[in-house]
Amino acid sequence: MSISFFDRRLLINLGLTLISSAIILFCIKITPAIHLPYFVATALATGLGFLEPRKGWFLALTQAISIFFVYTILFPTTDSPSDRDLENFGLYGSMILSFVGSFIGGLLKRGLDRG
Repeated sequence: MSISFFDRRLLINLGLTLISSAIILFCIKITPAIHLPYFVATALATGLGFLEPRKGWFLALTQAISIFFVYTILFPTTDSPSDRDLENFGLYGSMILSFVGSFIGGLLKRGLDRG
């Protein structure tokens, strides 16, 4: 019995991933500090890992790629060097935290399913 990787549940969760990517990008652009994008990225990625405990890595990869390309292509760079550094730090940190949060969410879901 062959089960397709791209099932209906994964496609629905891909939509949620794109919405969460938009929320993370919004937080990166409006925040005056680094804490908000990191918290939001970790919380949303943990939720994605919880939704897809076996395929969460794919959702995290999609989220990291989408926030990187949308940020670099659609958003203009700021004039202030400190704001630019803050946004870049938030962007790259959020990309890494997408993988960490998804991994933790998947572990939590699998642990709750066993217990």
